[in-house]
Amino acid sequence: MAKLNSYELVLILRPDATDEQRNAVLERAKDIITGDQGVMLRIDEWGKKRLAYEIKHMLEGFYYVLYFDALPKTLDEVTRVMRITDTVLRFMAVRRTKPLGVQEPPAVAEPVAEEA
Repeated sequence: MAKLNSYELVLILRPDATDEQRNAVLERAKDIITGDQGVMLRIDEWGKKRLAYEIKHMLEGFYYVLYFDALPKTLDEVTRVMRITDTVLRFMAVRRTKPLGVQEPPAVAEPVAEEA
């Protein structure tokens, strides 16, 4: 079995998309990921937010973050499908260096020496 990489995929969907259309996009992504040895870890729904700049004449969008483990070829397929899906305004996939749930300890500031 090939090694699975950890990824996160941020999706911005059209603000005028219905619940069914948004769920269809998420289900399509889940089907692609799980259909090729991948594991869907979590989906965070951030809701409708104002965009930093206008995209395709839209000022708002529905934000989702998908966390999953998959093969690199699976990520290629997910991004290809997101690119041609009309409901998706923007997406960005990044490889996570640490698996989900692993947190770094907080950084400890070094004491500052006082001058006399």
